[in-house]
Amino acid sequence: MSRNQKVAFWALFVGFCLTATISIYPQGAFDNITIVGAIILTIFYLTVAFFIHLFVKSNPKEIDKLFAK
Repeated sequence: MSRNQKVAFWALFVGFCLTATISIYPQGAFDNITIVGAIILTIFYLTVAFFIHLFVKSNPKEIDKLFAK
């Protein structure tokens, strides 16, 4: 992956993680979280990361357009 693709991947992934965490936190999702719940949440985040990676890797021209000056 090019530098632009790496930047796009991390920007999308961090943005997703922050948005998802902020949206479920007020609902009390972390009040009584167990190890199983943490593992499920981690698997979900890593699954989303995999699909973001596939998207970024399969669309290099679109990513480069975003970084064009």
